[in-house]
Amino acid sequence: MPATPWLTVVGALPSGTLAPGAPRGVLAADAVFGPQRLLDAAGVDGSRARPWPRPLACGVAQLLARRGSPTTVIASGDPLHHGIAATLLADVPAHEMAVFPAPSAFSLAAAALCWPLADVRTVSLHTAPCEAILAHVAQGRRILALTRDGAAPSQIAAALTRAGWGESPVAVAEALGGPEARVRHAAAATLAGEAHALNVLAVECRSAARPPVRAADLTHDGCVTRDEVRLLTIAALAPPGHLWDVGAGSGAVAIDWCRAGGSATLFERDPGRVASIHANLGATGTRADVLEGDALEALAAASTPSHVFMGGAVGSSSLFAALWDALPSGGTFVSNAVTLGGEAATLARHAEHGGALTRIALSHSAPVGGLAALRPAMPVLQWRAVKP
Repeated sequence: MPATPWLTVVGALPSGTLAPGAPRGVLAADAVFGPQRLLDAAGVDGSRARPWPRPLACGVAQLLARRGSPTTVIASGDPLHHGIAATLLADVPAHEMAVFPAPSAFSLAAAALCWPLADVRTVSLHTAPCEAILAHVAQGRRILALTRDGAAPSQIAAALTRAGWGESPVAVAEALGGPEARVRHAAAATLAGEAHALNVLAVECRSAARPPVRAADLTHDGCVTRDEVRLLTIAALAPPGHLWDVGAGSGAVAIDWCRAGGSATLFERDPGRVASIHANLGATGTRADVLEGDALEALAAASTPSHVFMGGAVGSSSLFAALWDALPSGGTFVSNAVTLGGEAATLARHAEHGGALTRIALSHSAPVGGLAALRPAMPVLQWRAVKP
């Protein structure tokens, strides 16, 4: 086991300026790994330079083969903040590594915009789909998103626009810390064009209110969450975030969720209802993922949820266990039970996991002979719990 660190990971600005405190001669190691642009900007000798290959794992393997020999990695900004040092720690013990951070891309972007960084939600979308930003949007929130390439800012802005956040002011902070630095401002709905490959997308979340859908306007076979119950369900779920709508039926809950600024994956096994879901998504201009078939088999293909709504198969203990396990700590779980079996399962879950129970009992006016009366609808037992 090496007594002193053999691996030095040093942050740098796009100009090639190294992090404060970086040791003298750090770039004189026999092997200096890093992105080609940074190796060039820092003036690393060609005989020492080891540009990262694709896939990155091949380069990491080459680096690990040098264990015990002085080796340097040059990285953008803070290597421990969504950076290569965090990746390498999976294979290199901390006592074998020395890290010298430069200002992170988030710090540079916050400074360029004069945004207090402590009040900003920072996310990395470097390997995530553009729609992943929808799990973080909320009215008035400021977001700094690290993107994967020059095409990503306009693609992320398009995802925001499709979800109803097109009015949000956005800024593309490009190549900060280098001679090509610039900041472009637009609205999410109008942002277009290619950016510098090194960029951070800044978003000030603003959403025009979109009214909830009405069950009467949706295609369904009777399996639809009624308007009043659906609004209470959305309130219990408390958007935004990424929702799993399990036993989606007509897709009404997920559609309202997305119209409130969230993203969703819908699970439905009935082919006719899947067709209705697609029709309703198209009619309401809603973008969401739909997985057809048995939900237990489909869960592995879905993005991690922040919220789960169990509207179908509420009595299934195996399905509930899988959904509860998939929900991260702090996530919200809501179920609506109508049948006696579903109610029994709900009461057992409440006893085990806590949370809150709500009985939703509605009546609607209906003709009785030549008169009118209030006709009770089937009551719903709603359970809401936040996973510890």
